[in-house]
Amino acid sequence: MKIYLDIDGTMIHEDLARSGQPAVGLEEFLIALRPYETYWLTTHCMNGDPQYAQKLMKKKVSKEFYADIDRIQPTAWSVLKADALDFTSDFIWFDNDVSPEEYTELEQCRENQSLHYVDLMDNPKQLLDITRGILSNK
Repeated sequence: MKIYLDIDGTMIHEDLARSGQPAVGLEEFLIALRPYETYWLTTHCMNGDPQYAQKLMKKKVSKEFYADIDRIQPTAWSVLKADALDFTSDFIWFDNDVSPEEYTELEQCRENQSLHYVDLMDNPKQLLDITRGILSNK
C-alpha cells in the first residue's frame, strides 16, 4: 500500500485562525505511516525534490520524528497531482484540495485505490480519526 500526502490543509492548517499550525495528531499520524511506502504529493515537492517539504514539516514536529519526515519519498508532476499516482499499486491519497480534472483521473481507480478528502477546517482532529480508523485497519 502506497500513501500519498499533501501538506497544506492536510497536515498543516491553512485557515486564518490556525494558519501554519500542525494538525492535531500529526506525530501520531506519522507513526501510523511507518509501515507504508509513503510519498509527498504536494506543491512543496512537485519537482521531485523533497528538501522544501522536509524543511517545512520538520518545523512542525519534534526532532524524534525527523526520520519519519526524511523517509517520505518525493513525486514529480506538473499540472495534475494525479499524474504522480501509481495506478498499478494499491494506494490512499490524503488531500484537501482536488481539482475536477483530478477527480476525473481518479475514475480509473480500482479496489484499494482511493482519495481520502481531508478537511481540517471542518474537523481539526481529522488526522487522529484517520490514524485510529483508516490506517489502523490496513
